[in-house]
Parts: sequence; structure tokens; C-alpha cells
Amino acid sequence: MSPARRVRVIDLGPVYLAVVGTLLLVALGLGFRVLRGIVREGRDRRARRRAGEMEKYTEDEEYGRRPSAGSEGDRAAVEERDDSNGPAATCPNCGAANESGFDYCRRCTTPLRPGP
Repeated sequence: MSPARRVRVIDLGPVYLAVVGTLLLVALGLGFRVLRGIVREGRDRRARRRAGEMEKYTEDEEYGRRPSAGSEGDRAAVEERDDSNGPAATCPNCGAANESGFDYCRRCTTPLRPGP
């Protein structure tokens, strides 16, 4: 008779957990770096605006123009899109018309409703 050979079976559970855990840590690290960059850029923009190095409003990428003080054309466009959601909300800061579901102005990001 031949001697019995033992076959080693590798438990893949811990290997799987180690690989998935490592990938999650890498993704979290990359996400953190991106978020940190966004926060730094926001702080830099705010500081430049306060120092007068940057205008409060820059060109609107979506429309290719500066925001107006809530022109009639803007209000009509919002009312056309927003016929089922109720009345449009007007921004108290810049006068832009916003859809009723908005919490912040789409132009200047001022809160449209008082805080809780």
C-alpha cells in the first residue's frame, strides 16, 4: 500500500476578506483625497472672493452668461418646466426663479427656506 497523501485545502474566506478590505481602503483613500481637494478649492475660492481677486459670479457654464436678477425670461422658463410641482421659489439674494423643490438657489446657492 502506498502512504496516504494529505491534500491541503486553502480556506479562501480570509483571502477574499483581505483582498476586498484592501480594495475598500484604497477606494476610501482616493475618495478622501478627492473630497479634500474639493474642500481646499472651495476655501481658496472663498478667500479670493473676499479679497476681491475673483468676482462673486463667474460665467454660468450651462447657459453661457452671468446670472441676472431674476429676469422675466428665467421665471417663464422655470414656470414652463415646473408646471406640476407648484409655484416657483424666488431667491431672496439674487432674485433668480427656482423650481419649488429646490432648497438652495441654483444661481447663488443662498438657502431658499429658513433653517430648521
